[in-house]
Amino acid sequence: MGTEPGQCPTAPDGPLVFAGSSPADVEHARIFWNSATLPLPLESSLGPATLRREGNLPLRGACPIRGHESEENSEKERISEAQNVQKTKVKEKYLQQAKKREDILALLRKQREERIAKELISHPHKPKIKADEVSRQKVFEADHQDQAAVKALK
Repeated sequence: MGTEPGQCPTAPDGPLVFAGSSPADVEHARIFWNSATLPLPLESSLGPATLRREGNLPLRGACPIRGHESEENSEKERISEAQNVQKTKVKEKYLQQAKKREDILALLRKQREERIAKELISHPHKPKIKADEVSRQKVFEADHQDQAAVKALK
């Protein structure tokens, strides 16, 4: 690494530091770390399926090792199956809510129709107030308010 034994390195030689190792070991380690590829984390492969189909998101399974492909495919299948089950549950929930809403609306319509029918039955038996009586009541109330205001001023 360009340092003598017993001396403390002042600046690392790149991002990897192998203090006290032989140059051959350092080179082997660099070759290993540059060639090793890890599969992408699960979070990076989650996203809308349309984006993955268009090629905007990296697909999981870019690992060159053949044994991992079948494991990753089965993992993808489990994930998609779980997503489908979750979508089905959400859809059922919304359908139940829609049915409940329709039942409530039907009940409200029925109650309204019953109320209207009762009013139509009782309508002929209600006392009729003539327009003259209504205007007299308004004038009487206005006189009472005026008299109360005059008393308050005295």
